[in-house]
Amino acid sequence: MQRFANSSPSARPSRLAFFVLGAVALVGGLSLTLASPAAAVKPQYEAAYVNGITVTIEAIDLPQVAPPQAQRDFYQVVYPTTVPLGDFQSLDQSLGIVLQPQCAPCDHEGDGIDAVDFHDHVLAGMPSGPGGAYTPLWHVFLVLPAYTGVKAHDDAVTTAYALQLPATSVAAVDALESTLVDGLPVAVEIDTHFYFLCAVVNANAAR
Repeated sequence: MQRFANSSPSARPSRLAFFVLGAVALVGGLSLTLASPAAAVKPQYEAAYVNGITVTIEAIDLPQVAPPQAQRDFYQVVYPTTVPLGDFQSLDQSLGIVLQPQCAPCDHEGDGIDAVDFHDHVLAGMPSGPGGAYTPLWHVFLVLPAYTGVKAHDDAVTTAYALQLPATSVAAVDALESTLVDGLPVAVEIDTHFYFLCAVVNANAAR
């Protein structure tokens, strides 16, 4: 699995530069926005996948520093962005599938609705229940289609990527990132450098 930190674009393959730089622009304000004092005390309730099942999680933001605590991975798997925002109907019809993101949309960054806001959440393991046992910290990685700006290639990426959605486990995310089109991966993973606390709660807690 290849990961790109969003602070070092020069280290990325040149053919992916078109896509990655655009993705970085979309998520560049993530840490600053979610680390604000107002966000730090407001829990959020979201659906998430854990090992193929759907759970409801309570996400609690915290000050964004390099944490020494144990961490587990949390993937925000973005849906194809070559269609109008959230309009997957034509893609569904052409591929014979139904694309239903868990977030459709969720504006986690608070910067207005964009393509990144249509996504699923995938946790690398089951979080604890509520009541104080909010460990480990969850480390957020963004997974997006690896577009290059070449239409034929990007269309093939969209098809190969969409056919593997939803990715409901870490194994499914790994399989998505291992899929190749023209010798290039169909997905790219970006380290957002964002961490949060998480617990599984009853689905009614979100209401």
